[in-house]
Amino acid sequence: MILFYLFLLINIQAIFAFILPTQHIMTSSNCNKQPLSPTRRTSSIAGNNNGSSDKKEKYNRVDLWKQRNQKLTTLTTSLELSSSSSNTIQEESKAIYTFGLLTDIQYAPVPDGFSYGGNPRYYQHAKVAAEHAAKHFEEEQVSCVVNLGDIVDGKCSDVDGCHLGHESVDDVLNALSSYTTGKILHTYGNHELYNLSRKDLGEKLSIPFVNEGNDELVGYYHHLLHNQKEDCNNKGLKFIVIDSYDICLLGRCETTSTKRQQAHEILSLNNPNYDSNTPGTENSPEGLEGVSRRFVGFNGAIDTVQLEWLDQSLQSAKEKGEQVIICSHQPIHPDSTWPTCLIWNYEEVLDIIRKYSDTVIASFSGHAHKGGYTRDEISGVHFRTFEAVLESPENIRTYAMVDLFEDRLVVRGEGDCVSDVYDLDHLNIESNAQI
Repeated sequence: MILFYLFLLINIQAIFAFILPTQHIMTSSNCNKQPLSPTRRTSSIAGNNNGSSDKKEKYNRVDLWKQRNQKLTTLTTSLELSSSSSNTIQEESKAIYTFGLLTDIQYAPVPDGFSYGGNPRYYQHAKVAAEHAAKHFEEEQVSCVVNLGDIVDGKCSDVDGCHLGHESVDDVLNALSSYTTGKILHTYGNHELYNLSRKDLGEKLSIPFVNEGNDELVGYYHHLLHNQKEDCNNKGLKFIVIDSYDICLLGRCETTSTKRQQAHEILSLNNPNYDSNTPGTENSPEGLEGVSRRFVGFNGAIDTVQLEWLDQSLQSAKEKGEQVIICSHQPIHPDSTWPTCLIWNYEEVLDIIRKYSDTVIASFSGHAHKGGYTRDEISGVHFRTFEAVLESPENIRTYAMVDLFEDRLVVRGEGDCVSDVYDLDHLNIESNAQI
């Protein structure tokens, strides 16, 4: 009898394996549907969680990020099928929160072009894609939408001799206006600063800029989603939006800004290409190696006041039992992006985040258009850089739906946005990271 049931179980597995196609973790025409049995990311190391340090490979470059996802294109379901009923597999529990996310729209009313690295850019289609995303967000009634910055491109500052930055931002906001269910949480990037002042950005994007004196505006804030599920212990999901262009050259007064002077000193010390009297030299990483390539003028740093605010905000969230997702335009973890896109003082930000490994779910960013991911080995926090709307051609619209469950975070990628699933096991461990 035992042999009979064993034979039956094996054949049931084979039947399901044949009926249920393997899922492509990258882009698909139906990728807004949640995967039935997704692989969960528990490490920054693809396919190697055995703790063998001599075999570990850090995925801190975009090409390796792609290789990592190619290894994850086939998902095995037979083991889970053998231990779960078909009803359990088909009826996935409802997410506690769902929110929309997009980044680097970089719309401009100009013909398509290329980046300095030769990547195609679809400036006008980006607005169409943003409008499509907003309608999808509204259809799914997501709790809020996160925009990780660069809503328009620097080219808007000179279109046939005209400065169309303000009009272009309004055009994108109009494209996003189909979403009315919740709030759109905006951060800003270098391309906004090529077009508008921080004061204007605050008014248009509802960023509550803080005046730290001498008109030094800094745009950091938080937003809390309250849990509506009675059968869940979640105390709320808090988005902490940080301003990675706190200390920078962009948009700061050349004669009166202390933060600009700090940026000048940082670049002078770390980038030999930089000549304050020669425009353009600040953006050259030529000759710099590794993470030193981050010291370019289209990046920035976080000043002491904001770092203290981040620490206090995370402490408050921890005391209240809230879970946190940190949002910024620039990536924070060096293994989640190209070195040229990192926050200048990323180490200081990481040190703070690692103190709250039982509170911070993930850190989401844009800026590096091809995306990237790592899981911090010290804290277990997930660091994800999202793919840009701008670099997807006309038939592709790139954005994401993100679902938070009690035990995992699910990214449902659309277009060129990579789908992924992240375990939340680090939230159950009391924070005791050694910094």
